[in-house]
Amino acid sequence: MKAGPLNRRATFQQPVTTPDGSGGSTTIWTDYTTVWASFTPEKAREKIMQGRIADNQAGVLHIRSSVAARAIDGTYRVVVKGVTFNIRSHENPDGLNDVLEFIVEVDGTAPSTATP
Repeated sequence: MKAGPLNRRATFQQPVTTPDGSGGSTTIWTDYTTVWASFTPEKAREKIMQGRIADNQAGVLHIRSSVAARAIDGTYRVVVKGVTFNIRSHENPDGLNDVLEFIVEVDGTAPSTATP
C-alpha cells in the first residue's frame, strides 16, 4: 500500500479491567498503537433504534500490517480524528499480510463530535 492514501492517524485502544475499590471492576480504554490509515466512510444509513430513526456512521479503515496490528481484534476500538469506532470485523484483503482492513462503526457510548 502506498503512503499517499494513509492520510489519517488512527489510535487503536484496548479494554483493560481494573478494580474499582468496592469489590467490583471497571473497564477503561488504553492506547495500544497509533498508525497511519485511510478511512472510507460508508454512505449514511438509518436504522430504527429504540423506536426512532438514528444515523449510524460506519466505514472501512485500511492500515499497513504489523505484528501489533495483527493482534487487533473485535474487542478493541479505534479513534480517528476524535471519533470513536467499534471494530465490527477485520481481514487481510490481499492475503499477503501487507494491508489490514477493518469494518468500523461509531461507538454509541463514547462522545464523538468530529467527522473523520
